[in-house]
Amino acid sequence: MCNKPQRSMQTLHQMPVPGQPVNITTLENFFPGYFALVMATGIVSIGLQLWGYHVPAISLLAANVCFFIILLLILFLRIYRYPQIVWSDLHHPARGVTFLTLVAGTNILGSQLVIILNRADWALYVWITGFVLWALLLYTFFLFNILKEPKPVFEQSISGAWLLIVVSTESVAVLGALIAVHSSYIAFIALCTYMIGGMLYLVLIGLIFYRWLFISMKAELLTPPYWINMGAVAITALAGSRLVMFGRSHPGLEHWTYFVETFTLFFWAFASWWVPLLFLLFFYRHFIARVPLQYDPQYWSMVFPLGMYGVCTFNYAKITGFAFLLPVSHLFVFIGAVTWIIVGIGLIIELVKRVKVNNSAQQVFRNNV
Repeated sequence: MCNKPQRSMQTLHQMPVPGQPVNITTLENFFPGYFALVMATGIVSIGLQLWGYHVPAISLLAANVCFFIILLLILFLRIYRYPQIVWSDLHHPARGVTFLTLVAGTNILGSQLVIILNRADWALYVWITGFVLWALLLYTFFLFNILKEPKPVFEQSISGAWLLIVVSTESVAVLGALIAVHSSYIAFIALCTYMIGGMLYLVLIGLIFYRWLFISMKAELLTPPYWINMGAVAITALAGSRLVMFGRSHPGLEHWTYFVETFTLFFWAFASWWVPLLFLLFFYRHFIARVPLQYDPQYWSMVFPLGMYGVCTFNYAKITGFAFLLPVSHLFVFIGAVTWIIVGIGLIIELVKRVKVNNSAQQVFRNNV
């Protein structure tokens, strides 16, 4: 009999279906969406840089490079040790989509290199890597879930995490717009992925609205990934703003610059609409329904949209001249930074707990021996 690694019943229960916290006690069931940490750190760093806080911005860039390398090593080790489980995760309707945090994290790290270090040459290679990962992971995910039989239960698979499809696509557009000076082909790909991401958002957000409005939605199900409802459309507005900036600096591109600017208003306005509703739902979930606040890696999916809204508002204000929006940007960059610190403290506490548990288990083992 072939000795292939199989998920235990406990591990299967730990799959990140909506409403369940993510458990990462072992390499076997390590959460593939942990690259949201890179996304969150990167966008907070960029926001701080835009507002002139260079020292914390570059410090977070250095930290983000470390996070990215560590998570990449964990991913490679997990693929080596548990290839069957990683393969199973990849086409799971709830867990598979979280692999796209690798794409978004890669491209946001590349954006940091351009905005903070002014190294568009390095970022070019990062963008190529991100684009290849985007194509491989996105088409793999769609192919498996289109052909999958039997189809999963709708409410147990769809969640805000599905909007990582949009975020990863728009991250290609954002970094592409930043390095488009290297090639007109990059500018064209950035424009196309901007449009693709916008179309995918309209489709997926319709499914999420249907889930919210017509199927039972308890407070436990309003998990942090639903903040990507706003983050996905905010990064779309950021991509549009960056494309407008690029178009205005290159004569002959005015014919599509005006078109993109109009669509950017559409996306930015919808991102703004989400903000009060998400804060109200967060308040309801934790202070009225009393769902306990405890560390979960999915909370990085809350930090990212907060920081992204601040960054996209800054760039949108710049292309339109709407200076009255700049204080809003400053506020959300600050909120994103504070939230990053809070979730980061939660991560440190969680790691300390894991170390203590492992030490206790080893001590018990030695005593028994």
